[in-house]
Amino acid sequence: MRAIALPGRRAAASWLACIVFAGLPALQAAAQDCRGSEPCIENPRFSATLSDFRVLQTGNKNRPLAATLRLRNKTGAPLTLVYVSGSAAALDDQGTRYTMPNTRTGLRGLGAATRQSFDPRFTLAPGEAGDARIEVTAFVKGIHGTRFDLELALREVEPLPGGQQRLGRETLLRYTGLRDGVAAAAPAAAAANVGAAPGDACQGRPGCVVNGALSAHVERLAPEAVKGNNQGIVVGVVFHNRSAEPMILNYKQDTGVMLDELGQRYTVDSRRRSDVQGIPVSTRERASSQFTLAPGESRRAQFRYTRFVGKTRVGTRFTPSLAVEQYELLPSNQLRLQREYALDFGTLGAGGGGVAAGTAEVQQLLDTLGGLLKR
Repeated sequence: MRAIALPGRRAAASWLACIVFAGLPALQAAAQDCRGSEPCIENPRFSATLSDFRVLQTGNKNRPLAATLRLRNKTGAPLTLVYVSGSAAALDDQGTRYTMPNTRTGLRGLGAATRQSFDPRFTLAPGEAGDARIEVTAFVKGIHGTRFDLELALREVEPLPGGQQRLGRETLLRYTGLRDGVAAAAPAAAAANVGAAPGDACQGRPGCVVNGALSAHVERLAPEAVKGNNQGIVVGVVFHNRSAEPMILNYKQDTGVMLDELGQRYTVDSRRRSDVQGIPVSTRERASSQFTLAPGESRRAQFRYTRFVGKTRVGTRFTPSLAVEQYELLPSNQLRLQREYALDFGTLGAGGGGVAAGTAEVQQLLDTLGGLLKR
């Protein structure tokens, strides 16, 4: 038997220290997403930044909460994440518990995992970031809470030989002390290179979002006059394919939701043909290949968000969001779902071209100053 010379105690300690300190740069580099005061959680494989949190006003005792998460793959291989069904919940400072009764209406972007199956539609390339949106709700009879603790669980999907997959490790995300309107800057690497377009495709432009291989921006936001106690807000969106492959997109039915600065909720009713134009609407039973973007191509679509106004005030700032699904065309000429993109465009003022929040206040200030100068 061949003898192996072992290092002395001091030499062994020095050798071990070299290994540990050699690995520190990699560990430090992997922990760059969660910096500052933004609500952010990360592990060695991915980070989850809560970029937006809203309390929705419905006009009744149902009180939904909506949160947008930016998830980034920190590994050197594709990473698939799924939401664990039944795990999303929030608790306010009055003890009220909020839950997600239906993933079809409460989950955007992510697929869900149950005891029997899972939907691996959310796959991030190395370094890629993508958004997911969750909504939880409660029936509130008494005093409304103002501070919230939110939690949900995600599971990784592990690839197996033969193109098979299985559920892997589970991560519980918990964000505490949230208030209505919280927003966090996305991690610096969140808009990293994807496909053919390097860098940040939005370049800080309001009303623009990059989600994986897709970028989209609001080029028009036009409030309609109140008619018959109903108001419509027309939102024009330009979609851009940043990848090197064709991209088939459909608007996912019932995902268009928007709030104004008063917390009032607007939705897209895709049953009316005029409320979704330029892009097909996908349901559980059908999808279309009509809206296909070539690599680097951009196309427009238009969505009309509406609400019953009644005697309530009319808002001037809005937070449009929606989800689109990406499909793959199979040789059998059938469509297979590949990915879902949750798109949250932030707070915009009425107007066109991505008018940022605060425009109304600036204009009001200018009008006031102008009135003073005339005196």
